[in-house]
Amino acid sequence: MTTTTRSNWMLYGAYGATGRLILEEALRRGHRPVLAGRDGAPLAALGQATGLSTLTLPLDEGAALRAALSQVSCVLLAAGPYSRTGQPMRAACLDTGCSYLDINGELEDFSLALTCDAAARAAGMAIVPGAGYGVVFAECLAAHVARRARGATWLRLSLATHTAGRSRGATLSTAGAMAAGGRDIDRGVLRTRPIASPTWRTPADRSGTRFAAAPLAELVAVQRSTGVPRIVAGIPMSRAAAAFVRLTGPWLGKVLARQGARLSSSVASGSPDTTPTTLRSRVWAEAGDTTGTTAVAVLDTGEGYRAAAAAAVRALELQLHEPRVGALTPVQAFGAEFALLVPGTRIQEIERR
Repeated sequence: MTTTTRSNWMLYGAYGATGRLILEEALRRGHRPVLAGRDGAPLAALGQATGLSTLTLPLDEGAALRAALSQVSCVLLAAGPYSRTGQPMRAACLDTGCSYLDINGELEDFSLALTCDAAARAAGMAIVPGAGYGVVFAECLAAHVARRARGATWLRLSLATHTAGRSRGATLSTAGAMAAGGRDIDRGVLRTRPIASPTWRTPADRSGTRFAAAPLAELVAVQRSTGVPRIVAGIPMSRAAAAFVRLTGPWLGKVLARQGARLSSSVASGSPDTTPTTLRSRVWAEAGDTTGTTAVAVLDTGEGYRAAAAAAVRALELQLHEPRVGALTPVQAFGAEFALLVPGTRIQEIERR
């Protein structure tokens, strides 16, 4: 195994849906990561196709996992659901001093990762969860509007992510979130509330799309990096759909879990009119204070999975080039402008009328 900057890291879950996109982006940018995962057959095929080193590493084989991590400076975990994979990988990283990044959007595990700050600093390594689509783009945009609305007491995020299919890991993560119920930030503290409540329209979105509150990891990331005491984040959902979700959330979670278990590890292809190159994803952020002063902005980027892959590789590059230490959100680790490093991403300020 070589120890140059561009090969001294591991991609775990390389044969999964987003893992393959991350690998594609990494290879395009000249990286030669070690490929790892628990399933030897697709891993071996991927190694043969790329000429990269591979390691079959079930996460419950602690000694082998720690031995492998001791040979690299950073691991990028792309295998979900993170409620199952995040904690054992972070524990092994803390034991070996190997920095940890993931593309996690699961609120519970994301929050758990950030509790490792003292341990990460003691180990001289970094834990950066959420270095993928939703958290990166929403947190960077939230930091942008929070700077414009200094002293903001509330902040609202509306995420319209468009993807060319659905991955197994993402579906299982959504299932877990549905079963757990709703969340928001109130007086600086994460609280439980009915899922899909409230609903709203974003004034800056001319399509008139309605959004409903969702238990997203973005809530925790944004509160930590901006300090705004009241935060809600939501996804597109009609009033009728939101009412249905509030009534049937746990049942829907079980249905999604069964669907996720049947999905393959690849992202489904879109229709001819919705290819990855034509899809655009957007995030709106609104912040305001008690005087009625508000700031609004929209972030526009590409297809969700590919944007996540590009963000993850750039986060990895920044960590390798200038190692961070501690458990950090993407904005804390890489700055409020980090999202703009992803090609095709732009932020536009919106004037409220």
